[in-house]
Amino acid sequence: MSDDAVAFGREVKLASEVEGVLLANLSWLGSAPDDLRQFAQAGRFDKFWRAWSKRIAARADRRLMRKRAATRGGLWPWNSSREHPAKTVWSLIENENWSRLSHWAKQQLAVDDAWQTESTELEVLALAEWLWSGPRVAAATVWPVWQLVLTRALELAAYLAQPLTCDVTPDRRLLVTGELPWLLCQLFADIEGVTEFKQLGQQSLRNELIELTDGDGTPAASLLPVLPRWLASLVRSVEVGAIVGEPLLEGEARFRFEDVLSKAVALLDRDGRMLGADTVATKASTDDVGPLVAMLLHAAELAGLDEMSLAAESLRFRQHVVSGRSKQTFRSETFSESPEERLIVTDTDIPATQSDWASWACLRNWWHATANTALVRHDGPVVNLHLSLLGVPVVDGEWGLRVRLDGQPLQWTASWTCNCWSSDTDMDYIELQLDLPGGPMLCRQVMLSRKDQFLVLADSVSKVGRRRIDLESTLPLRRGVRAKSDNATREARLTLPDVKVRCFPLALPADRLHSTVGAFDAAIGELRLAQVSSSESLYAPIVLDWSPERASLDAEWRTLTVTEESRKLAPWEAVGHRLRLGPLHLVVYRSLHVTEEFRSVLGLYTDKESVIARFDDRGYVLPIVSVDA
Repeated sequence: MSDDAVAFGREVKLASEVEGVLLANLSWLGSAPDDLRQFAQAGRFDKFWRAWSKRIAARADRRLMRKRAATRGGLWPWNSSREHPAKTVWSLIENENWSRLSHWAKQQLAVDDAWQTESTELEVLALAEWLWSGPRVAAATVWPVWQLVLTRALELAAYLAQPLTCDVTPDRRLLVTGELPWLLCQLFADIEGVTEFKQLGQQSLRNELIELTDGDGTPAASLLPVLPRWLASLVRSVEVGAIVGEPLLEGEARFRFEDVLSKAVALLDRDGRMLGADTVATKASTDDVGPLVAMLLHAAELAGLDEMSLAAESLRFRQHVVSGRSKQTFRSETFSESPEERLIVTDTDIPATQSDWASWACLRNWWHATANTALVRHDGPVVNLHLSLLGVPVVDGEWGLRVRLDGQPLQWTASWTCNCWSSDTDMDYIELQLDLPGGPMLCRQVMLSRKDQFLVLADSVSKVGRRRIDLESTLPLRRGVRAKSDNATREARLTLPDVKVRCFPLALPADRLHSTVGAFDAAIGELRLAQVSSSESLYAPIVLDWSPERASLDAEWRTLTVTEESRKLAPWEAVGHRLRLGPLHLVVYRSLHVTEEFRSVLGLYTDKESVIARFDDRGYVLPIVSVDA
């Protein structure tokens, strides 16, 4: 190989190379077609371009390639080029303005250190995708684009030969180290050195999938904000492998891909946006399922998910309804709009998920688009809570918690741990715990009813000794949610066009005439609960109810007496509260001091640490969730 030879793994400046010289200096693998070599050696890009396009077409499945071009909207988590980070390039491609695209490429050839800027990644991806799809463009017009993509491909190979010098988000890392090498190697499959570059891309794609997901496919909490873009990059890469007949994922990686798709579907709201994502796709129009759902549908097809996958069936049901067809005409052996419509609901049917490794949980009552979902993320000192009720996002962001002991702020930097997770046909429940130096213990509870429209949130502080406790908890409201406090009671109401939520602070007196040192306020952008305990421990539960049938019914709640062997317990030993809202009659109990004795509260006789129960029509207390001490 001469010193001027152009190949992967060699640092060559191509920006100033003229057409004939660059082509003549290309170094080829032994498997390269003779006509490709000859036209390159002659410096005839017009003939080289035709041979090169023919070579790409011969390596690709034409049917799958046409399908990729037709369903390109299902490969990006954006609705249009205006939302695309590389919108300059994509808008030119969408508008088929090839002359301007060619001129833009000429200008970019003069840019040095292009891989130091984030925009380069998606621009090169867009151009590589365009070249790979085989555009019918004159050779003179396409030459600057082809030269630019080859230049960036060689620069990328050199760039990745060294460890990345800066922290990048998981989606960018997957794109730069995995998808781009994998796609670029399909374009330049006959140039020397490409094999190592291709293997780098393959290995990176597989490793990132395995390393950033739990054994059941649950993505790491750090991946959630960029999960739509990360998944889109993986899906596009899997499809490239299918087109060229080289499966990207095999064995464990293939099953992990199927599982992560199901976890992603469980995070979708009614409009096809993903809970917990920092940049979610635009709301779907009335005749479109939206870019995320389209992408996940495409991914489900690539993964071979059939009717046995409720996640895939729920996506197909969305598409069926949006296309204007009636719900009754949807044919599926497994899917139903609610769990009540299925004869048997097993653990594998339930969409809820929890992972200690990933540090988050998804509480969800069913697979339908209008399901109730609570995403609880706890991979740091703060807990993030995202609530979608009837498919409508209501709460979104940091579930704030501030505690003062004798007036001094309690501070922590440790991450919360899940010390209890339970999911069955009645509810999903998670309890988080934080043990602090010196004794204080903080707990946070979330319970979502699977069969009714209510949610229980609670905070507790214990093991603080004889110190006054001041607790403040805040719920961040989604933009557009109107919050209003009731004038007569301490109830708060959250209002959106399609859902109305009633919020009850069970530890505070219901009637505003009864004074208290605590407060429950509805403000712009948040709900705020403040509670005080004179000593030892504190428990602060809130019930959210969004049942349309109970929206106008009177509510009453009060604190209950808890006894142990006929002795009335102090509120820092154990507490119980009840809420009555029409036919819904709940009891919420928490033991704040561990004991082996049974305790009694309003017909409930228990030795459990926490119990959330309801009265049936005959007055019997039926526990929904019971947690051992």
